[in-house]
Amino acid sequence: MKKADAMYAYARNHKLGQNITPIFGGWLQRKHFGLIEAALGKDEEVIASFIGRHHPEDNENFTPFEGEDRADFEERMRATQTGKVRYFDCKGFHAYAITDAGRLIFARWVPFNHDYKSIPLHNINTINPNTRIFWGFLRIESFREVFSIFWTKKTVFAIAKLLEDSKSYMQDGIMDGITSAKRAQQIQEKAKLSKSQLTTETNFEKLKERKKALDAGLITPAEYEEYKQRFLQ
Repeated sequence: MKKADAMYAYARNHKLGQNITPIFGGWLQRKHFGLIEAALGKDEEVIASFIGRHHPEDNENFTPFEGEDRADFEERMRATQTGKVRYFDCKGFHAYAITDAGRLIFARWVPFNHDYKSIPLHNINTINPNTRIFWGFLRIESFREVFSIFWTKKTVFAIAKLLEDSKSYMQDGIMDGITSAKRAQQIQEKAKLSKSQLTTETNFEKLKERKKALDAGLITPAEYEEYKQRFLQ
């Protein structure tokens, strides 16, 4: 995915974020994804996207939100320090995207004040869902960023699994920052170079990796079948 509309559709179709106001909310969330679209590299694509309410955590440089009074600010700080995140504690809805370059990008469009950040998946140390009966939040700790994503319990667990799987696939070498077409070409070239050297056991392990990539939507069924046929020859 390269376009904001496709990212928004993915989040909606996979129930990874809901609109409070379907008409205005959809328009605004497309604006959020538009910032991510503009931030993608030349050959970089989004493999998954979602929507949630963003709660930043920066205890050293934490400052009140615009118009927030002291009492509300102190209450929000206590909530942060005790690990309890509430709907109105959050800094509005954000769009999030996981790319095939191994990045997690999150952005929020506000007139004249766009908020955009990006962190490498390999820098994420903790992905910790914390849920109640209906609501919950996902706390993410990385080398430079600590934040939570607040939404429904079901959505929080779905996002946590998505991030865990993406981080795992990246570590296995499946997400390598190339498009699907180039990925298929690279797989073919590597298969030709190493065919005489690979054992049956090694080939089987690599076929399992491609099946994981297929199940996660990282490669197409056609690409998987092409690789499997080369393996069976």
